[in-house]
Amino acid sequence: MTWEEIITLLEQGEGQSVEFEKQVPSPEDIARDMVAFANSDGGKIVLGLDDKNKHLLGIEIGDGFKDWVKELAEKRCTPRIVPQVEVLDRGGKKVAVIEVHEGDEKPYKTDDICFIRDAGESRPARDEEEKQITNPWGGKGLNKRQLRSLQIIQERSALTNREYREAFNVSHKTAHIELTLLVDKRIVKCEGAGRSTRYTLIPQKEE
Repeated sequence: MTWEEIITLLEQGEGQSVEFEKQVPSPEDIARDMVAFANSDGGKIVLGLDDKNKHLLGIEIGDGFKDWVKELAEKRCTPRIVPQVEVLDRGGKKVAVIEVHEGDEKPYKTDDICFIRDAGESRPARDEEEKQITNPWGGKGLNKRQLRSLQIIQERSALTNREYREAFNVSHKTAHIELTLLVDKRIVKCEGAGRSTRYTLIPQKEE
Protein backbone atom coordinates (compact mmCIF):
# COMPACT_ATOMS: atom_id res chain seq x y z
CA MET A 1 0.00 0.00 0.00
CA THR A 2 1.34 3.45 -0.93
CA TRP A 3 1.20 6.60 1.13
CA GLU A 4 -1.17 8.07 -1.47
CA GLU A 5 -3.56 5.19 -0.82
CA ILE A 6 -3.31 5.87 2.91
CA ILE A 7 -4.23 9.53 2.28
CA THR A 8 -7.23 8.40 0.22
CA LEU A 9 -8.44 6.25 3.09
CA LEU A 10 -7.93 9.15 5.48
CA GLU A 11 -9.99 11.45 3.25
CA GLN A 12 -12.77 8.87 3.03
CA GLY A 13 -12.83 8.55 6.79
CA GLU A 14 -13.79 5.70 9.06
CA GLY A 15 -16.65 3.54 7.85
CA GLN A 16 -17.83 0.12 6.82
CA SER A 17 -14.46 -1.03 5.51
CA VAL A 18 -11.96 1.14 7.43
CA GLU A 19 -11.09 1.44 11.13
CA PHE A 20 -8.60 4.07 12.31
CA GLU A 21 -6.63 3.77 15.55
CA LYS A 22 -4.24 6.40 16.88
CA GLN A 23 -2.14 3.82 18.71
CA VAL A 24 -1.84 0.03 18.77
CA PRO A 25 -5.10 -1.24 20.32
CA SER A 26 -5.40 -4.13 22.72
CA PRO A 27 -5.28 -7.66 21.27
CA GLU A 28 -8.99 -7.96 22.09
CA ASP A 29 -9.85 -4.87 20.05
CA ILE A 30 -7.76 -5.96 17.05
CA ALA A 31 -9.31 -9.43 17.10
CA ARG A 32 -12.79 -7.91 17.31
CA ASP A 33 -12.22 -5.73 14.23
CA MET A 34 -10.61 -8.56 12.25
CA VAL A 35 -13.57 -10.84 12.99
CA ALA A 36 -16.04 -8.09 12.08
CA PHE A 37 -14.35 -7.47 8.73
CA ALA A 38 -14.10 -11.21 7.96
CA ASN A 39 -17.83 -11.57 8.68
CA SER A 40 -18.66 -8.57 6.50
CA ASP A 41 -17.09 -7.39 3.24
CA GLY A 42 -13.49 -7.18 4.44
CA GLY A 43 -11.64 -4.06 5.51
CA LYS A 44 -8.53 -2.36 6.82
CA ILE A 45 -7.39 -1.36 10.30
CA VAL A 46 -5.06 1.64 10.03
CA LEU A 47 -2.83 2.35 13.03
CA GLY A 48 -0.97 5.58 13.74
CA LEU A 49 -3.30 8.15 12.20
CA ASP A 50 -5.73 10.61 13.78
CA ASP A 51 -8.57 10.49 11.29
CA LYS A 52 -10.49 13.27 13.04
CA ASN A 53 -7.72 15.87 12.74
CA LYS A 54 -5.97 14.24 9.74
CA HIS A 55 -2.68 14.02 11.67
CA LEU A 56 0.12 11.49 11.31
CA LEU A 57 0.93 10.33 14.83
CA GLY A 58 2.93 7.18 14.21
CA ILE A 59 3.13 4.08 16.39
CA GLU A 60 5.96 2.47 18.35
CA ILE A 61 6.38 -1.08 17.04
CA GLY A 62 9.25 -3.51 16.67
CA ASP A 63 10.36 -5.81 13.88
CA GLY A 64 8.10 -8.58 15.15
CA PHE A 65 4.87 -6.60 14.80
CA LYS A 66 3.67 -8.42 11.66
CA ASP A 67 4.22 -11.83 13.23
CA TRP A 68 2.47 -10.65 16.41
CA VAL A 69 -0.64 -9.64 14.48
CA LYS A 70 -0.72 -12.89 12.50
CA GLU A 71 -0.27 -14.95 15.67
CA LEU A 72 -3.03 -12.95 17.33
CA ALA A 73 -5.36 -13.69 14.40
CA GLU A 74 -4.51 -17.38 14.54
CA LYS A 75 -4.99 -17.78 18.28
CA ARG A 76 -7.88 -15.41 19.01
CA CYS A 77 -10.03 -15.77 15.88
CA THR A 78 -12.12 -18.84 15.07
CA PRO A 79 -12.00 -20.03 12.33
CA ARG A 80 -8.46 -18.84 11.69
CA ILE A 81 -8.07 -15.48 9.94
CA VAL A 82 -4.97 -14.71 7.86
CA PRO A 83 -4.51 -10.91 7.71
CA GLN A 84 -2.11 -8.99 5.49
CA VAL A 85 0.05 -6.56 7.46
CA GLU A 86 2.00 -3.64 6.01
CA VAL A 87 4.16 -1.10 7.82
CA LEU A 88 4.94 2.25 6.18
CA ASP A 89 7.53 4.77 7.35
CA ARG A 90 6.80 8.45 6.77
CA GLY A 91 9.34 10.91 8.06
CA GLY A 92 10.45 8.52 10.78
CA LYS A 93 6.90 7.79 11.89
CA LYS A 94 5.38 4.37 11.30
CA VAL A 95 1.87 3.57 10.16
CA ALA A 96 0.56 0.00 10.05
CA VAL A 97 -2.27 -1.36 7.93
CA ILE A 98 -3.94 -4.64 8.83
CA GLU A 99 -6.07 -5.86 5.93
CA VAL A 100 -8.65 -8.60 6.34
CA HIS A 101 -10.58 -10.09 3.43
CA GLU A 102 -14.14 -11.31 3.63
CA GLY A 103 -14.00 -14.86 4.94
CA ASP A 104 -15.30 -18.06 3.38
CA GLU A 105 -16.09 -19.80 6.68
CA LYS A 106 -18.50 -17.46 8.42
CA PRO A 107 -19.35 -16.91 11.16
CA TYR A 108 -15.99 -15.86 12.59
CA LYS A 109 -15.75 -15.30 16.32
CA THR A 110 -13.41 -14.10 19.03
CA ASP A 111 -13.99 -15.04 22.67
CA ASP A 112 -16.97 -16.99 21.29
CA ILE A 113 -18.66 -13.77 20.11
CA CYS A 114 -19.61 -13.14 16.48
CA PHE A 115 -18.85 -9.52 15.52
CA ILE A 116 -20.02 -7.76 12.37
CA ARG A 117 -19.19 -4.39 10.85
CA ASP A 118 -21.99 -1.85 11.12
CA ALA A 119 -20.98 1.42 9.40
CA GLY A 120 -17.98 2.59 11.46
CA GLU A 121 -18.46 0.16 14.33
CA SER A 122 -17.61 -3.46 15.05
CA ARG A 123 -20.42 -4.84 17.19
CA PRO A 124 -21.75 -8.22 18.32
CA ALA A 125 -24.17 -9.72 15.82
CA ARG A 126 -27.73 -10.37 16.90
CA ASP A 127 -28.90 -13.97 16.68
CA GLU A 128 -30.76 -13.41 13.43
CA GLU A 129 -27.76 -11.59 11.93
CA GLU A 130 -25.41 -14.42 12.84
CA LYS A 131 -27.77 -16.94 11.23
CA GLN A 132 -27.94 -14.79 8.11
CA ILE A 133 -24.16 -14.70 7.56
CA THR A 134 -23.54 -18.32 8.53
CA ASN A 135 -22.14 -20.28 5.60
CA PRO A 136 -23.52 -23.83 5.64
CA TRP A 137 -20.73 -24.96 3.32
CA GLY A 138 -17.82 -23.47 5.25
CA GLY A 139 -14.88 -25.70 6.08
CA LYS A 140 -15.27 -27.88 2.99
CA GLY A 141 -12.30 -26.49 1.09
CA LEU A 142 -14.37 -24.61 -1.50
CA ASN A 143 -13.27 -21.45 -3.30
CA LYS A 144 -15.37 -18.30 -3.50
CA ARG A 145 -16.79 -19.18 -6.91
CA GLN A 146 -18.01 -22.53 -5.64
CA LEU A 147 -19.52 -20.98 -2.52
CA ARG A 148 -21.30 -18.35 -4.58
CA SER A 149 -22.49 -20.98 -7.06
CA LEU A 150 -24.18 -22.86 -4.22
CA GLN A 151 -26.03 -19.70 -3.29
CA ILE A 152 -27.10 -19.33 -6.92
CA ILE A 153 -28.36 -22.92 -6.99
CA GLN A 154 -30.36 -22.18 -3.86
CA GLU A 155 -31.92 -19.19 -5.61
CA ARG A 156 -32.53 -20.84 -8.99
CA SER A 157 -32.90 -24.52 -7.98
CA ALA A 158 -30.20 -25.57 -10.50
CA LEU A 159 -27.08 -24.40 -12.36
CA THR A 160 -25.49 -25.47 -15.66
CA ASN A 161 -21.86 -25.41 -16.76
CA ARG A 162 -22.68 -22.55 -19.11
CA GLU A 163 -24.31 -20.52 -16.36
CA TYR A 164 -21.29 -21.14 -14.12
CA ARG A 165 -18.95 -19.89 -16.86
CA GLU A 166 -21.05 -16.79 -17.47
CA ALA A 167 -21.38 -16.00 -13.77
CA PHE A 168 -17.65 -16.21 -13.04
CA ASN A 169 -16.01 -15.64 -16.44
CA VAL A 170 -14.10 -18.92 -16.40
CA SER A 171 -13.39 -21.56 -19.04
CA HIS A 172 -15.50 -24.64 -19.69
CA LYS A 173 -12.74 -26.79 -18.18
CA THR A 174 -12.51 -24.74 -14.98
CA ALA A 175 -16.29 -24.79 -14.57
CA HIS A 176 -16.35 -28.55 -15.09
CA ILE A 177 -13.56 -29.17 -12.55
CA GLU A 178 -15.10 -26.96 -9.88
CA LEU A 179 -18.62 -28.32 -10.35
CA THR A 180 -17.32 -31.89 -10.37
CA LEU A 181 -15.61 -31.24 -7.03
CA LEU A 182 -18.99 -30.21 -5.59
CA VAL A 183 -20.38 -33.52 -6.84
CA ASP A 184 -17.47 -35.47 -5.36
CA LYS A 185 -18.06 -33.81 -2.00
CA ARG A 186 -21.73 -34.80 -2.22
CA ILE A 187 -22.92 -31.22 -2.00
CA VAL A 188 -24.61 -31.24 -5.41
CA LYS A 189 -25.71 -33.92 -7.86
CA CYS A 190 -25.87 -34.08 -11.67
CA GLU A 191 -29.14 -34.32 -13.53
CA GLY A 192 -29.37 -34.85 -17.27
CA ALA A 193 -26.53 -35.32 -19.74
CA GLY A 194 -24.43 -33.31 -22.19
CA ARG A 195 -25.33 -29.65 -22.52
CA SER A 196 -28.52 -30.20 -20.58
CA THR A 197 -26.63 -31.33 -17.46
CA ARG A 198 -27.87 -29.44 -14.42
CA TYR A 199 -26.40 -29.32 -10.94
CA THR A 200 -28.78 -29.29 -8.00
CA LEU A 201 -28.27 -29.29 -4.25
CA ILE A 202 -28.43 -32.60 -2.42
CA PRO A 203 -31.13 -32.38 0.25
CA GLN A 204 -29.98 -33.11 3.79
CA LYS A 205 -31.81 -36.45 3.86
CA GLU A 206 -29.85 -37.65 0.77
CA GLU A 207 -26.38 -36.90 2.20
